[in-house]
Amino acid sequence: MNNSRLERLEQTSIYLSIGGTLFLSILGISFGLAIESAAVMLDGFFNIISLIMALATLWISRILKRPEGRKFQFGYKGFAPLLNLCKGLMIMGLSMFAFISAIAALLHGGRKVEASVAVIYTAIAAFTCLSIALVHNSIANKTGSPLVRVDAKNWIINGGISLSVGIVFTVITLIKNTPFNWFVDYADPTIVVVLVLLASPIPVKVVLESLNQLLLGAPAADLQKRINGIIDVATNQFPCAKHYLRITEVGEALYLHLYWLLPSQQALTSLEAVDEMRGKITDIVKQEFPNVTLDIIFTQDEEWFTTMNPV
Repeated sequence: MNNSRLERLEQTSIYLSIGGTLFLSILGISFGLAIESAAVMLDGFFNIISLIMALATLWISRILKRPEGRKFQFGYKGFAPLLNLCKGLMIMGLSMFAFISAIAALLHGGRKVEASVAVIYTAIAAFTCLSIALVHNSIANKTGSPLVRVDAKNWIINGGISLSVGIVFTVITLIKNTPFNWFVDYADPTIVVVLVLLASPIPVKVVLESLNQLLLGAPAADLQKRINGIIDVATNQFPCAKHYLRITEVGEALYLHLYWLLPSQQALTSLEAVDEMRGKITDIVKQEFPNVTLDIIFTQDEEWFTTMNPV
């Protein structure tokens, strides 16, 4: 699949997110105000955040296609984790506000909610979210875009939350005329508390991963293991006394900085021979990671090698 086709698919997913979040924002806030449900209102405000982030994603997806320039000499890949960091922080802030509000409601007798109407909202919301998630997963698998992949996860989470809330409101409807009807007024703030507690690890994880990328931290251990395995293959094919690899991942970009100590007895016939070796090593890595940027520094000076790589 050519690049223009992949870009069109990515743009399609972003426009789908914008349309979906706009629809769910209006739906959630309207239903929330009508039945005075904080849980439904919270869902609506989450979708407003998603709408803002989807618009930002549309802008950033275009920036990511730009070549590096005088101001951003390493390109614009850092904008992707920056976007995800902002989204995670906004969701954490809204969750904290909703949690405090729900605790206050629980301490003051709860809230009355038309649970049967809330069930209708959650059914519509869950169907919409999970349908969009299926489309996003398909596009993410075709394009490999981290922005689309994060969006797909968000839609799955949103759909699962809506489905869970719908089940709870259904149960509340059924217990109205039972000895457990005392719980009905406490159900809505309880749902909010449970949702926040269950969902909080997700934005925290997004924030930590995004910060790690922005601070040029090492990627996940399994990815490092795969890359080091490929480099080990290369060291067995070419003369190498020692090597040291630095790895960082920013958005969909992977940067490798490889120090390669040539054996002291290795005769360097020409610069062209070293360049040829560099090209072959790069080809080995790119077979597994086509989007990698690999810098290889060859040396026969072991003291300098050790100074540059003290770890």
